[in-house]
Amino acid sequence: MQDQIKTVPIPQKATKKFRSTRIENAPPDLFDPNTPRLGRRESEPHSAEVSYLYDVLNTNFKDDNRVIWDLHHYFIIENQEIDLQFDISFFKGLSIPYTLSSYKAQLYQNRVPTMVINILSKSTWRADVGEHVDYCKLLKIPIYVVFSAYHVTSAIYKPPFLRAYILQSSGDYKILEVREPTINEDNPCQNPSAIIDLRPILNFRLGIMKLKKKHEGNLDLFRIIIIKSTVLKRYLTEMEKEKSRADQEKARADQEKVRADQEKARADLFEKKYKELKNQLKNSKS
Repeated sequence: MQDQIKTVPIPQKATKKFRSTRIENAPPDLFDPNTPRLGRRESEPHSAEVSYLYDVLNTNFKDDNRVIWDLHHYFIIENQEIDLQFDISFFKGLSIPYTLSSYKAQLYQNRVPTMVINILSKSTWRADVGEHVDYCKLLKIPIYVVFSAYHVTSAIYKPPFLRAYILQSSGDYKILEVREPTINEDNPCQNPSAIIDLRPILNFRLGIMKLKKKHEGNLDLFRIIIIKSTVLKRYLTEMEKEKSRADQEKARADQEKVRADQEKARADLFEKKYKELKNQLKNSKS
């Protein structure tokens, strides 16, 4: 793993054409194989969670790092080029100052992501928990993560489900799992045991948040969250930070209003007592 920060020059345009293997290599969908995939992603939860992860990682870790979402990644394994599509790939210490159509490792000193995340979906989850694990192991990707946002898999991966494959010095993956929520969106209770620690590779941890919203009426929804290294507090997206700042400003304004009202009440009381004493003195002289 390379931790040295590198800024990569703009590469020459590639001429070779590539073909995606993400959907074609996945086994048939046991849920509903005759229903075509609609849209770019398979569901609103899948799209929402990929967008959320991209936002939270970019908001908090974009300096000298590169976050890529929903792109084809081309690597060379044993002189053969492979095409892998990850929902999120996070490159520690890599700066690419331009947008990409795809990530071709040969153009970037064969760098591999420090962490990749796949949100399990109906047509890809078998590959995501199967052959993609082996590809990531061959590529020596330090952290490979799979996560269920809602129930689209067999019962063994039914959410809440979060699994991280952590590369060891032996070249094998150590598997860490969380199968219960770390926090609930509508409940302040916390479960500090339901956390995957990515240190020392990355200085943050992973957990699961159960969302208030449901999918298609009755399916529970879950979110993978990025947790700070020493406290059970999640990193926020830019929008969440703005809302937090607005809430804090409103709370301060409310406190100032309470203090102002209390001061006015004390002043009114003082004025009332002053008038009463003044009247008493006036009456005593008459």
